[in-house]
Amino acid sequence: MKLHRLKLENFRGVAAREVEFPDAGVVVLTGRNEIGKTSMIDALDALIELPDSSRHKKISEAKPAGRDVPVLVEAEFSIGSTRVIYTKQWLKRPSTTLRHIGSGDGRTLTGREAHDAAEQLWAGADTALWKALRFMQAGGLTQNALTDSAALRRALECHAGQAQGDDREVASLLERVRAEGDKYWTSTRKKNAKYLQAETDRQQAGTAAAEAAQELRGITEVEEDLAELAEEIATTGRKLGAARAEKAELDRAAGQIEAVQRQRQEAQRRRDSAQAELDRARERTARRAELVAALAADEERSAALAEDLRSCEQELTPVREHAEEAEERRAAAQAAVQAARAAHRSAREDRKHLDDVERHRRVLEILGSLEAVRAQLAELRSRPATELDQDVLDELERAERAAEKAEAELAAGSARVELTALGRARSILRGGTPEEVGPQEPWSVPVTDEVEVEIPGEWRLRVFPEQGIAARRDAARTAREKFTALLARHEVGSVAEARSEWRAAQELAQQVREAEAQRDRLLGGEDESGLRDDRDRLAAAIEQYGERRDDDAPLPETVGAAQETADAAEAALTEAEDAALRAEAAGQAARSALESAQTTLHSLQGAALEQERALTGSSARLEDARREVPDEELDRAATEAAEALAAVQEEIDGHEAALAGLDADRVLGDQQHVADEIEGLETLLAERRGRHHSLQGRLEGMGRDRVQLAHDQAGTRLEAARRHLAGIERRAEAALLLERTLLEHRERAHAQYVQPFRTEVEHLGRSVYGPDFEVRVSGSLEVEQRKLDGDWLPFHALSTGAKEQLVILIRLATALLVDPEDGVPVLLDDALGHSDPQRLRRLASAITTAGKRTQVIVLTSNPERFVNLREAHRIEM
Repeated sequence: MKLHRLKLENFRGVAAREVEFPDAGVVVLTGRNEIGKTSMIDALDALIELPDSSRHKKISEAKPAGRDVPVLVEAEFSIGSTRVIYTKQWLKRPSTTLRHIGSGDGRTLTGREAHDAAEQLWAGADTALWKALRFMQAGGLTQNALTDSAALRRALECHAGQAQGDDREVASLLERVRAEGDKYWTSTRKKNAKYLQAETDRQQAGTAAAEAAQELRGITEVEEDLAELAEEIATTGRKLGAARAEKAELDRAAGQIEAVQRQRQEAQRRRDSAQAELDRARERTARRAELVAALAADEERSAALAEDLRSCEQELTPVREHAEEAEERRAAAQAAVQAARAAHRSAREDRKHLDDVERHRRVLEILGSLEAVRAQLAELRSRPATELDQDVLDELERAERAAEKAEAELAAGSARVELTALGRARSILRGGTPEEVGPQEPWSVPVTDEVEVEIPGEWRLRVFPEQGIAARRDAARTAREKFTALLARHEVGSVAEARSEWRAAQELAQQVREAEAQRDRLLGGEDESGLRDDRDRLAAAIEQYGERRDDDAPLPETVGAAQETADAAEAALTEAEDAALRAEAAGQAARSALESAQTTLHSLQGAALEQERALTGSSARLEDARREVPDEELDRAATEAAEALAAVQEEIDGHEAALAGLDADRVLGDQQHVADEIEGLETLLAERRGRHHSLQGRLEGMGRDRVQLAHDQAGTRLEAARRHLAGIERRAEAALLLERTLLEHRERAHAQYVQPFRTEVEHLGRSVYGPDFEVRVSGSLEVEQRKLDGDWLPFHALSTGAKEQLVILIRLATALLVDPEDGVPVLLDDALGHSDPQRLRRLASAITTAGKRTQVIVLTSNPERFVNLREAHRIEM
C-alpha cells in the first residue's frame, strides 16, 4: 500500500490542507505544535473506517466549533496494482466517492457502493502491518502484534528458507477444526452446554439408578433385620428364664446373711460407746499430766528470770559512765567545726574578691577591643554592594553558552567557502572589505548568509546558503540578543566582568564575616550590655568588700595565694567535721548502748512479774483439779473402759467370722447383679418385640415388586446415557487434539520466523549502537531483552529514550523485511524526542535505509531533530 496524496477540510482545526507524497523515500512534514500533523493520520483512519452517515465521536470532535460546515477527507492511494481516489464528506451533505485511476477501469462509485468497494479493496491490504508500522505520539512506547501480519509472515518464511504457504487455506482448515470443536467446547475451551447437558443426563440417570438400588437395598435390609430380631428375641427369652431361677437361690442365701449382719451392727454400736468412754478417761488423764508439767515449767522459768535480772543490774553502771564521756567529746568537736567553718568562709570571700578584681580587668580589655572591631565593621559596611549572585552568574553563563552553541550549530551545519592562494599571497574582497589570503593557507568562512568574494579584476563569487538555514540563523541571533540583553540588564560588559564583580563582593562579605566572628569571639556568647553591667557591678563589689573586710588578717596578694588559703581552710574544716562526725557516732553508740541496757532491765522486770502471776495460776488450777477428782480415780476409770472395749470387740470378731463362712460379699453382689440383669433383659425383650412389630408393618408398605421394576428401568436408562456421553467425549477430545496439534505446528512455524527478524533488527541496531548490540526475540516477534556494552536488560527496564529508539528500529526492520509490493508506509509522529544528537545522526541513517525500500513519513514540530535526513523530501505545513 502506498499513500500518494491526502486532503483535509474542516478536520480538527485544519481548515484546508493538501499534501502529496512521493512513491518512495523519506518525507518529513514539519509544522508547529497543534497545526494538525497527527490529525492527518486520524483523518485517514476515519476515511477508511467510518461511513459518511457516522456520528462517531471522532467525527463530531473533528468539526470546527460554532461553524456549520462539512468535514471532508480525500486520499489517493495504491493497493497492489489498483490506484484510487477515495473521498468522504460527513455531517453536512454526507457523500462517498471512489474513483479508479491509472491502469484501472476508470469507473467511479458513490454512496454505500463506494464505501463497500473501498472496504473490499482495503481488505486486500495488510491492515495488521498498516497499524504495526506506526509510531504515534499518543500511542506509548509499545511493541505491536507483528505475527498478525500476513506480509511479514511470507517475508520471514522466505528468509527462513520455507516454502510460502497459502495463509487463507491454513486459516480455513483451522477454522473448520475450531467449528467442530465449538460443537462441544466454549471459546475458552471449557465444556459447552451440549457437552455439559450430556454429562448432566448421565449424572441424573446414575443418580436415579443409585436411588432405585438404594430403595431395593432398603427392603432387603428390612427383611434381614426381621430375621435377626426373631433370633435375638428367642435368645433373650432363654437368658431371662435362667436369670430368674438364679435370683431365687440367691435370695434364700441373702436372708441368712442379713440376720448375722444385724447382730454384728448391734455389737458395733456397743463397741463405739465403749470406745467413747475410754477416750474420755484418757483425755482426763492427759489434762492432769499437762497441769503438772505446766507448773514445773513455770517454776523453772521464774528461777531463770530472777538470775537474769541480777546480772543486768550489775552491767548497767559502766554503760552509763561511758555515755556521759562520749557526750563531752561530741560537744568539743562541734565547737572546733564552728571555728573552722568561719575561717573557711573568710578565705572563700578573699578568693572571690580577687576573682572579681581579675574579671573586672578582663571586661575592661574586652570592651576596649570591641570598640576597634565596631569601627572596622562600620567601615566595611559602608562600601557599595552589588546585586550579582551565583544565580545571576549561572544565568549569564547559560545564556552565553546557548549563544555560542547556536552560532556553532549555525556554522557547523552550514556550507563553507574555502579559497587557497597558489604560489603567492592574493588580495580578495569579501562584501567590499579587502582581506589578504596567504600562499598555501586555506581561507574559509561558513555560509550562514549570502557570501560575496571578489578577486579584483578577475572573478566575483557569490554563494547562497542552503534552504532551511534561516531557522538556525534566527536561533543564533535570538540567543546572542538574549545574552546581550541579559548583560545590559545587570550592567556588566561580559561574564568575566560579572564574575570579577561577584568575587569582589564575596571577598567583602568574607571580611565582614571575619570581623563579626572576631566580635563574637570577644563576646564569647555574652551580650555587650551585659559586659558593661558586669564592669559596673564588679567595681561596686570590689569597693564594698574593701570597706567591710577585717584588716586584722592580711589580704592575699594573688588569686592563687587566696586559693591556697581557702584550700587549707577547707581541709581544716573537713578534718574538724570528720572528727565531729566520729564523736557524734561514738556518742550515739554510747547512748544507744545505755538505752538498750535500760530497755533490757525493764523488760526483765516485767517478765519476772508476769511469770510470778503465771506460777500462782498454774498451782491453783492443779489443786482445784485434784480436789474434784483424785489421781487414783482417773487411773481406775481408764482401766475399766479398756476392759469393756476388748470384750465387745471379741464379740464383733465372732460375727465377722460367721459372715466370712457364708461368703456374704459375693452372695449380695451376685444378688444385685442378677436383679439388674433381669431388669435389663425384660426391657431389651420388650424393645425387640416392638421393633419386630414395626418392621413387619414397614415391610408390608414398601411394595417390593414395584421397587424391583423401577430399579431395572433406571439401570437401562443409565447405560444409554453412558453410551451417549462416551460418543460426545470421543468426538470432543478428537477435535480438541486436532486443534491443539494445528496450533502447535503454527507456533513452531512462527518460531522459525524469529531468527530472520532478529537478524534484521540487530543489523539496523548495530548501525546505531555498535557491534555489541544484540536482542532476544519471543515467538510473538516482540523484543524481550537488549544487550549493549555486555549487559542484558529487559525491555521494560530500558530508559524512555532507549525504548523509543528500539520500537522505531523494530518498525524499520519490519519494513525492510516485507516485500515492497506488500509493504505499507512507516509513520513516525513526533518521535525521538528523548534521543541525544549522536543517536539521532545514526538513527537518521537507519531511516534513510528503510526509505530506499518503502515510504517513510515523519511528522515533527522540530525539524532540527531530523536535519541529518539529507535525502528526505521536506514539506513545510
